[in-house]
Amino acid sequence: MAKIEEKMLPIYVELNRPGITTEEVEDVYARWAKDYDKDMADLNYFVSSNNAYVVEKALKHKNDALILDAACGTGLVGVELTKRGFHNLHGLDRSTAMLEQAKQKGIYKKMMCSSLGPNRLGIPDDTYDAVVMSGAVGSGHVDGSCLEEFIRIGGYVVMDTTLKFFHRVSYQGKSWDEIIDNHIMAGRWVTVTRRLVEQSFNSLDGIQYAFRVK
Repeated sequence: MAKIEEKMLPIYVELNRPGITTEEVEDVYARWAKDYDKDMADLNYFVSSNNAYVVEKALKHKNDALILDAACGTGLVGVELTKRGFHNLHGLDRSTAMLEQAKQKGIYKKMMCSSLGPNRLGIPDDTYDAVVMSGAVGSGHVDGSCLEEFIRIGGYVVMDTTLKFFHRVSYQGKSWDEIIDNHIMAGRWVTVTRRLVEQSFNSLDGIQYAFRVK
């Protein structure tokens, strides 16, 4: 695949500054929400469709499946899921501005404003057939502390990371992949796919993950 140059929109550079805090991230998204979809198209954001495809394969076209779009942002993954016939979608994000943009799309039956982390979500065990999360791992965003909750509430877990950003995150001294592997070794989930995706976002390579909760 021919290499293309990473685009550098000013707000994108601001968001992905190493060491950015959670509060600073929320401020960026509040300012970016209205232009986010347009800018993501300019940045060649393919991970939404990639993850929706993996969900479709995992659920074997079970279109009435209940799916949580975690860190749903403006709903780009939800749009891709609806294109594949899924209509029973919930969206969760900590940014009220991004959720407002997602609400306008009319694709989620339920929307929740909450952070993802070690905190217990107000969701019963085994609620979802699948949990999907796209483009959320990075400084000031999401780290591996959220994975235990995904296992508690979901049947399949489909996620992606961008290699440039996920190396910056850790939780209690453990990297993203170390936490994933700890859950595998503890028998909490099994790997469905774990693969490199070239130029998955803005010319940057990423990793796509799918796990089946045991």
